[in-house]
Amino acid sequence: MRTLAIANLALALMLSIPIAKILAHEPLPKFVALTFDDGPHPVYTPKILDTLRKYNVKATFFLIGKRVEQFPEIARRIVSEGHEVGNHTYSHPNDLPKEDWNKIGLEIDRCSEAIEQVTGVRPKFFRPPKGFLNYKVLTLAQLKGYNIVFWTVSADHKNASTPRTMARRVLKLVHPCAIVLMHDGRIPSRWKDVKALPMIIEGLRKRGYKFVTISELFKRSN
Repeated sequence: MRTLAIANLALALMLSIPIAKILAHEPLPKFVALTFDDGPHPVYTPKILDTLRKYNVKATFFLIGKRVEQFPEIARRIVSEGHEVGNHTYSHPNDLPKEDWNKIGLEIDRCSEAIEQVTGVRPKFFRPPKGFLNYKVLTLAQLKGYNIVFWTVSADHKNASTPRTMARRVLKLVHPCAIVLMHDGRIPSRWKDVKALPMIIEGLRKRGYKFVTISELFKRSN
């Protein structure tokens, strides 16, 4: 019970949910945000977009700037179909916190510039590659006006080796106002994510969850 309370307080801080609401044990709304990292990808991102359109679900895509430049038509499709886009750096450094201040700032700036030039949308959310964060990354992102977004449930995990086990993992760990991490790019194959997505959507809907973007989650959870 204590662990759950601490987790709820952490979630409240991340989403700016009034702390009094958590301490009063008020139930959080059954919203969930699906997020996808490391795209756009010429194969997997369109498949994921097809599934989201089929189920009429909006999601948030944290895009790599360099890949936006490589596949601009897919980035434009993400935005045109009503999804949200976030900054995931320009080149996805393996350990961003180890870079110097100038390099970190350039990674953030170039990513947003690429996204805005291609889609016309300037991202307001930032997710550091692999979730690696230190005072330099945090300070620069905040000074540049970004809200930093992590996740509360990861579908991709070493213990989830198949699409079905990925879906089961999400359904086991989900909670109101959860942020689900999935991927649509970078490693050799993301077919697990593609095939798990319909099972995740159907399973969450059966439990009464409504799908929102990160922006909507911030607004509706207050």
